[in-house]
Amino acid sequence: MALRSCKKYHAYELKINILTGKCMKKNALYFVLFITLLSQSFHVLPLFAASPFPKGEWRVQQGEVSSTALWGIHFVSKDKGWAVGATGAILHTTDGGKHWIAQHRKRGERFFSVHFPDEKNGWAASWSGNIYHTSDGGKHWENQGGPKVIWLWKTFFTNAQAGWVVGAQGTVIQTKDGGKTWALRDIGYKKGPLLEVYFLNDQLGWIAGWDGKIFHTKNAGKTWKEQDSGTQIPLEGIFFVDEKHGWAVGRRGVIVHTKDGGKTWKPQESNFHKSMLLSVKFTTPKIGWIAGGSGVFLRTENGGETWEAVEVPTDKTMEGLSSFGANHAWAVGWGGFIIHTADGAKTWESQNFGFNDRLFRIHFFDQQHGWVVGEAGTILYTDNSGTTWDFLESGTENWLFGVHFVSQKEGWVVGALGTILHTVDGGQTWKTQKKLTEGSFEQVYFMNAKTGWVIGEAGLVFKTIDGGKNWKIQFSNVILALTDIIFLNENDGWLIGDGGTILSTKDGGETWKDFALPFNDMYAKILFDGPKRGWIVGANGTLLKTVDGGKHWALEKTGTTEALWDIVMNGDEGWAAGDLGGMIYTADGGKSWVTVESGAVQRITGLFFTDKNKGFAVGKGGLILKYTGQGS
Repeated sequence: MALRSCKKYHAYELKINILTGKCMKKNALYFVLFITLLSQSFHVLPLFAASPFPKGEWRVQQGEVSSTALWGIHFVSKDKGWAVGATGAILHTTDGGKHWIAQHRKRGERFFSVHFPDEKNGWAASWSGNIYHTSDGGKHWENQGGPKVIWLWKTFFTNAQAGWVVGAQGTVIQTKDGGKTWALRDIGYKKGPLLEVYFLNDQLGWIAGWDGKIFHTKNAGKTWKEQDSGTQIPLEGIFFVDEKHGWAVGRRGVIVHTKDGGKTWKPQESNFHKSMLLSVKFTTPKIGWIAGGSGVFLRTENGGETWEAVEVPTDKTMEGLSSFGANHAWAVGWGGFIIHTADGAKTWESQNFGFNDRLFRIHFFDQQHGWVVGEAGTILYTDNSGTTWDFLESGTENWLFGVHFVSQKEGWVVGALGTILHTVDGGQTWKTQKKLTEGSFEQVYFMNAKTGWVIGEAGLVFKTIDGGKNWKIQFSNVILALTDIIFLNENDGWLIGDGGTILSTKDGGETWKDFALPFNDMYAKILFDGPKRGWIVGANGTLLKTVDGGKHWALEKTGTTEALWDIVMNGDEGWAAGDLGGMIYTADGGKSWVTVESGAVQRITGLFFTDKNKGFAVGKGGLILKYTGQGS
């Protein structure tokens, strides 16, 4: 279901409680932040000593915390589970997948598998060769390193000390001390990747991989012996329900089965000879499931003598499969989808659709009335302080990038292909204004109901003094895209954009002066809270600050290298947000910043606070986050 097809958004809420503490070390003040989501906690990393942490609650109102590809999933109960994937995403649920929250993200990492032998200890293996570990259920993750072998595919731990990881070129890595040390093991195969490792108990284990290879150990991995699978097709998954009965699955619809612990393997018919079969699980010697490519899911009730296709709510590849008990199973895959069954794989529901729908900007006129704009002509509206959001018909399919209201009724929205929309009834109806260009407009800003500007790509600036009836071009003298605009009064204004563009005017935009800084970053948002103090945020964690009305700009330390797309300030309290769900907070006017866990992996592109205790963030995946401070 696409985001924009919904007429009403009833907010569900994930509660995050924020507490603060402190300790002294080498005369420096450090803070520790714990965020409790329902029954779990998340940590916040202190960047600098001076700034305290916010005391409030972030809640996911709607949308999805991740739409990045997911490759691995593991549940330790019917409620608690983890899913991992691209951009170093580690998602966690405590309610069976009804709600997911991000515990970790890191650009450049791709986690292909995750495994927890208990509720506290878990490991995630990455294509980069890194192995991450948590000993507190995911509140903290640390890189244990390990032998630097790229493309680690699967990990499995029999307990909190003994574990295995397999990967490219026949890689087998073992730890006996919970990952403090890792050692490469030679099992006699180096030709291709090993794609799955599974242990039935501390002693009995199997590895499956390229060329139809299956290896077996009876002594906790001291020695491995090759078993003849009867195929040379790559095997992607292997599972044993007891010491005798096991199954392995692979490409071209291959299924092989053993009744004697792997001494002999015999083929079973899948009837999907063109499909990749990637994961296999059995709950009893008779009942089993297989997940594969292009939405293929198979189920058997007779030990695999026959397999029947089950309809699932995705046509994408299911990269990972986890089960708990006889009834519950989850599958993940490309696009970040997560699906779940509670009746033994007979029927399925979507828990995460992998939405890519983007919400770009959010604007409130007052405490109650707010608007959000996004791709495919999306406009959302609230008149109850964001408790619910209504879909408004915009009359366009063009992407909408900017929104500004001068009253509860009158506002403007701009977007791709020169789109300018105007409303005088709070957005219930929109009128398309005269097209000024085929280029995209990125932002709109009005001083009052008559005087306003629209800006966009190729340095475009247009001004109106009659509420948009007529627009006059203003020459910025740049050809780069302009991303944001603000006026302090009808004469003094600022423009920012790509390539480190900062422009100022003192005559209402008739002339623009370039403010040269030794930076070429993309700037995304400019903010002034008075005639003197201003901020600019942009790519690579850039944050510039002025305290003299823009005569001088200083580069501030943010502690992040991820792009920042928006910033808000309420007195000395402020927030900035950006890529990978990144969010930072200041309580001292931006002198120092702390990183706050947003619970999302999505890019956050818009922020708006109606006061210091109530704010919203919007982004990719139709995401809307709501912040509620103490005392509100």
